[in-house]
Amino acid sequence: MKIIKVGLGNTDEAYIESKLSDGINIIFSDENNKGKTIVIQSLLYAIGNKPIFPSSFNYKEYYYYLEFEENNKVYIVVRRGDSYIVSCAGDIRFFEDTAEFKNFWNNNVFSLPQISVNGNKRIADMELYAQMFFVGQDGKDTSTIFNSGFYHKDNFKDMVCFYAGETESTLSADEITRLKNQIKELEAKRKEQLAISEFYKTSTPAKEYLSRIQDKEAFQNRICEMEEITGKISDLRKMRNKLATKRSLWNGTLKELRSLNRNIEVGELRCMDCDSTHIAYKGKGKITYSFDVSTPEMRSQIIASIEERISAYTEEIEKCDFEISSMQQRIEEIMQDEDITIENIVAYKNGFSSIAEIEDKVQKLDEAIDDIKQKVKAGKKQTEDSKKAQQDFYEAIVEEMNQVKGKIDIESKQLYDDLFTKRGSVVSGSEETVYYIARLISIAKLTKHSCPIIMDSFRAEDLSTEKEERVLALLSELKRQCILTTTLKAEEKDKYVKMAGINAIDYTGHHSNKILGAEELPAFMKLLSGLGISLQ
Repeated sequence: MKIIKVGLGNTDEAYIESKLSDGINIIFSDENNKGKTIVIQSLLYAIGNKPIFPSSFNYKEYYYYLEFEENNKVYIVVRRGDSYIVSCAGDIRFFEDTAEFKNFWNNNVFSLPQISVNGNKRIADMELYAQMFFVGQDGKDTSTIFNSGFYHKDNFKDMVCFYAGETESTLSADEITRLKNQIKELEAKRKEQLAISEFYKTSTPAKEYLSRIQDKEAFQNRICEMEEITGKISDLRKMRNKLATKRSLWNGTLKELRSLNRNIEVGELRCMDCDSTHIAYKGKGKITYSFDVSTPEMRSQIIASIEERISAYTEEIEKCDFEISSMQQRIEEIMQDEDITIENIVAYKNGFSSIAEIEDKVQKLDEAIDDIKQKVKAGKKQTEDSKKAQQDFYEAIVEEMNQVKGKIDIESKQLYDDLFTKRGSVVSGSEETVYYIARLISIAKLTKHSCPIIMDSFRAEDLSTEKEERVLALLSELKRQCILTTTLKAEEKDKYVKMAGINAIDYTGHHSNKILGAEELPAFMKLLSGLGISLQ
């Protein structure tokens, strides 16, 4: 992944960083507050990271533009709020929230790792994934991840191992816990069935009811089948309603756009307020973008994209209708073929069955309990094997960190024993910088992820000149894009300009706390107009 261009702006001001290149890029200035962090955070925010802008910067007022290359394809992402527009090879996609955008990224840009969170598998969000290749200047804590909340350092470790292909196992620890809970549930059912059996042996009415049902096993199987089908129908109806709501909203949007897509033989479309020929369509609700619909070409492209989405919704709705109809027909067939009545179902749900069947159920429950216990036993062995593979890989990363550290800080004899320090231990100054650099380089080398190495204020903690030179040499060996920022002393002004292999980007001339301005607004608006976006 190579970052080509980063931009942000609104109707009043903008800034575009287009000087990034392959290899090592160092954005520097003579003071803080010259916009380096805002550019870095804009890059990360555009790809779905949580906002970590300086507190004085009102990030919600701006559009964010990112252009990057991945696998020989150029992608353009524009984000405002939680809405995204993505363009690639002339194809434009709209996403109403970060979750939709993440799924698109996972399916089209590159796969994101799956991790276990509270016993459930989920695709890692960018706020966690980004920490494999990014270190910010604020919120550092070597004992845990940045901005820990939903995610924690164990999730980070899980992600690293998954990315290395070392997380495959038949049963995870969470799955083993689930099976143990299932054993408890089955044992409770067994106890319940034994109690019902005792009731049948002593209850004359129960015996009389049972004698009227000829095939108890078939009856039970049909009831179970009907319950399963009913549950599926309920889920399908919920899904259909959601799809229909979304289709209706996009049909409304399409209708309004098509109303502008008519031929006018006399005259032209103009704004009655300002007499402009530029006409924009602004979506309602969560869609925060306005699209330039003055030209038939752009209207056609936007309409085509929406039609594609509506068609997909319609196809899914029709599929739901067909499946619901088929399942309803199956329920009717079961009730007719097996002569099942509502009364019989109610009686069955109240626990009436044959004594022999209950005893058979108890036996089957015993078999199921034994089977699960065997799975747990085997799963523990498989999990232990998987954990061993993960631990070996994890230790390899830590060992690589120590090797990298040894190349940077030659005099230090202290070794890392984990990707994170122990809670309460103090790592500060240049030691902290070396730690994060060693982790970034080691993870990049062993996981082989394709993202650039990004570090905001990479030598803020007084990294010596000798150590800095060693760091840059190690980064150069990675043969990937690196984006670093730093603040230089007056006597250091030209140091990066003179370095071979360094793309030095000077922010010294920027006004303090004012990177955005009106001078770059036309260029920024042109970038967005290429996607049919009109600034609002």
